[in-house]
Amino acid sequence: KNVIVNKPWGFEYLVYESSEVAVWLLFIRAHHQTSMHCHPRKTTGLLLLKGEAQLAFLADSKFISAPEKQMIRRGLFHSTRAVSQDGAYLLEIETPNDKKDLIRLLDSYGRENKGYDKHPSIRFTWCFT
Repeated sequence: KNVIVNKPWGFEYLVYESSEVAVWLLFIRAHHQTSMHCHPRKTTGLLLLKGEAQLAFLADSKFISAPEKQMIRRGLFHSTRAVSQDGAYLLEIETPNDKKDLIRLLDSYGRENKGYDKHPSIRFTWCFT
């Protein structure tokens, strides 16, 4: 679909979507992080493709290195921070496909209590290095 969503922490690129599932490629810049958020109605799978990241939850956190995966159950608050110098590349698999299913609790970029970022359709060519 050639959809890329610029984020203050990096970007999301839509790899695949159907009514049941969406697959996004995420790039998180070094020492940046996603908001502490949850998805009340969807399950998320994260696959770290390149780099190292810290997954934070409300009560604890864990470090992961590529290639490593993590399932995030519905309603679990979580955040992902790139700790490797070159940032982190992840695949995010969401089911069902619903970007409006988002509750932000904390955000380093002032987006608390705001919905999903708007995205324009952009032609995107990406090379994994």
